[in-house]
Amino acid sequence: MIKSKVILHKKGLALLLLFISYNSFSQYRLTGVVTDTTGAAISGASLLVKDSGNSIVSYTNSEDKGKYTITVPKPGEYTLVVNHLGYKKIEDKLKVASQEETITRNFVLEEVGFMLKEVVIEAEAPVRSRGDTLVYDAKALSTGKEAVVEDLLKNIPGITVQKDGKIFYGDSEVEKVMVDGDDLFNKGYPLLTKNMPVQPLDKVEVLQNYSKNKHLKGIEDSKAVALNLTIDEKFRNIWFGNATAGYGNDNRYKASGNLMNFSKNYKNFLNVNGNNAGYDYVGDIASMRYNSADIETIGLSSRTAEIMNISNSVSRIDEARARFNNARSGSLSTIFPLGQNAKLRLNGFLGFDELNTYQNAFTVANFENTFFENTEVNTSKNALRKGYVSAYLNYDISATQMLQTLSTFNSGSNTFTSDYTFNGDSTRERLETGNTYFDQQLTYTRKWKSRNVILLKSRFLTDRIPQEYGIDDYLLGGLFPNDNISAIGNAVKSSKQYAGLEADFKLKQKNSDLIAFTVGYQYNRDNLATRFSFFADGATTEPQGFQSDTEYTVGDLYAKSGYTWKIKKISLGANFNAHQLFNRFENTNGETRSQSPFFINTVVNGTWEVSPDNVLSANYIYNIQNSGIIQVNDAYLLTSSRSFSRGLGAFNQLESSSAGLNFTTKHYLNRYSFSAGITYGRQNDIITYRSQINQNLSLSEAFIIRGGEQSSINLRSHFVIKKLKGSLAIDALGTQAIYYNQVNESGLRKNTMYSQIYSLRWRSSFKSAFNFNTGTEWNFSQIQSDNTFNNTSKYTYLDLQYTVTDKLRITAKGEHYNFGGVDNNDDYFFADIEASYSFDKDKYSIGLDVRNLFNTKEFTTYSVSDIGYSSNSFRLLPRYALLSLRYRF
Repeated sequence: MIKSKVILHKKGLALLLLFISYNSFSQYRLTGVVTDTTGAAISGASLLVKDSGNSIVSYTNSEDKGKYTITVPKPGEYTLVVNHLGYKKIEDKLKVASQEETITRNFVLEEVGFMLKEVVIEAEAPVRSRGDTLVYDAKALSTGKEAVVEDLLKNIPGITVQKDGKIFYGDSEVEKVMVDGDDLFNKGYPLLTKNMPVQPLDKVEVLQNYSKNKHLKGIEDSKAVALNLTIDEKFRNIWFGNATAGYGNDNRYKASGNLMNFSKNYKNFLNVNGNNAGYDYVGDIASMRYNSADIETIGLSSRTAEIMNISNSVSRIDEARARFNNARSGSLSTIFPLGQNAKLRLNGFLGFDELNTYQNAFTVANFENTFFENTEVNTSKNALRKGYVSAYLNYDISATQMLQTLSTFNSGSNTFTSDYTFNGDSTRERLETGNTYFDQQLTYTRKWKSRNVILLKSRFLTDRIPQEYGIDDYLLGGLFPNDNISAIGNAVKSSKQYAGLEADFKLKQKNSDLIAFTVGYQYNRDNLATRFSFFADGATTEPQGFQSDTEYTVGDLYAKSGYTWKIKKISLGANFNAHQLFNRFENTNGETRSQSPFFINTVVNGTWEVSPDNVLSANYIYNIQNSGIIQVNDAYLLTSSRSFSRGLGAFNQLESSSAGLNFTTKHYLNRYSFSAGITYGRQNDIITYRSQINQNLSLSEAFIIRGGEQSSINLRSHFVIKKLKGSLAIDALGTQAIYYNQVNESGLRKNTMYSQIYSLRWRSSFKSAFNFNTGTEWNFSQIQSDNTFNNTSKYTYLDLQYTVTDKLRITAKGEHYNFGGVDNNDDYFFADIEASYSFDKDKYSIGLDVRNLFNTKEFTTYSVSDIGYSSNSFRLLPRYALLSLRYRF
């Protein structure tokens, strides 16, 4: 029944939107203003045009100043219905004569209210459409249980919030989360959404087809999404915030404070927090340091290579359950005007953490004529220090000219220490990693004739990652012919310097075609110096072939051109990117090699807008990519405790191609959406590895082959089911990849990897004391090579929320994990309880947080590869109860 209604609704909507997108030269316009009885403009009023058969032929919403424009296809008699919740509906009969091209109708709506126990409740639409923007009423979204912005955003259909705070709207990651149009945190918005209370919010705006540069709006074909939080008037121009302190058994604690002020021109957000109970109040800070959602820029992937990586990261389970931490951090973001036409944003962050991990690993290698087993035990600590400052300036030189600059400086370090036992041999290893990063971006924008834009972009950055590694034993078997090796050391200096200039032109034609062309030059210089050594018989030895002192420079002179044809509902685009490279590589022996390749990359795409909310798109990409320093390097590099890798020792450009087809349909207010896509890619040239693997080490050397392919199919959907007062989301993803490698004396091996992911989620939105959120996800993976290895995992959760009174709220959470390996199938159950009691008009609140109610001690996950399988067991935070007090001001 529900399905049939959705189909009927979609058919009606498709007819409606097909009409809207019809060639405007053959249409007749209705225009006017919608106001209330005081003369104030009403935005968001819905206007429907019905024909004599009562079928909807056109639809729109009034804009900010109450203005509207709506079209009809031909002369005739119509009914124009004007409606807005909280106002009396108007139906106006009108006749469109053939000689009339524009008809003006102004409407005055009378305000009405709903009487309930002598209290007038003014009704407001929970969501309305305003062009490319969906506007949600924050109070209507709330079920009364939300504490911070992140909780509220989860109630918006189509929005998914990941564990690290990243937000996705459908398939697209949200570019930024703004407050009253100002971006406080770049892509580090989890600092805002994880800490800002929901009470100050008035509206949540979903900005579709978002352009980070305002002068590109309506010119570029952007598919980006951003969110804007508007503040309730009573919270403007005042300082407000909260402070929380809590303590529990096993000396668990948490403490946090937030202070904020939002006005039209000035905005401030201060956050301090600390805890050792596994909470994450910050999210991925790297998104704020190294990404730019503020400014159109170049060199987006310019980072230096981090050579060594030793970590015991937890996967396939909520990281908070295994996060033995001691985190302390503080951040400040402030925005203020510099005169009438300029705004300056300053950001600062300083954080410390100590992450302790307890891991047992068991690995089985079973390929060709090789079989062995390894056991590893790690008790590790990772001490982190992160700090950065940034300044972003936006200066509107005039109505058509803008200057933007962004300066960032970052400094940080990780000190990883581990008591490590390998096959019964105990030792201790240590890896110190530093990072110093400076980035300066400058972009000038000029717009003319309302349709043409030029962007002049420049960028300069330096990035340095030094590393020092040592292990108090020798675990590399017979790699080196010395029986008295007692320790291993490795010193790494990896750095990058980048500079770039670009001129980017976008010319929108009167027929909506788009001409784009770009010219630029980018320069990259990578330096890599490593000193691998072992200690034996009181002396230090640096073995030949395991030392690197290289410099790799790449100059890229490029020109890009593109044209987009608009033919009614069809859009066809073609882009050609020509690159003239100047490669230079100097190896450890001082030998220099040069290369000057030229190539052209191509992108062809097409879109058929069946209706504004039903779109079919396809694309084809042909790409040639230049090799990086790791691929060009000609020495063996120590990448982890017992793994070495060597590059090609030569230049190479890797050729690949891919094609994709996607269909999307959605409700104009996002009450449902469905997308299905299929992709296929082929590597005409690919780097793979020839590896020597034994029980003690892996020694890999890169080489080039032709071959390798991958394909995938994905489905994403969500439905708001009003009768059941909730939203349903169903997703599926299937992938297949074919790749080749060589292991020991195997010759070239073909490996085929399959994976499937299915998820189902249901979130209720009852306006009552009870609500729930439940879902399940199934993962299956298989690798076929000499042998076939399978792996499965299943995850199911149920969150129950109950408001006992306006002051007392209780949330119970349950989780079930199932991990299936080759010979095992393990189940894990978790339960948590959160309760809060507020008093003195919610000024104070007492909270109780009980985690891991069943006191599960550890969990084990499984993984498979083309040479075998492994299991990893991690210790979990024991059961604890933490009592807290929150004060709002």
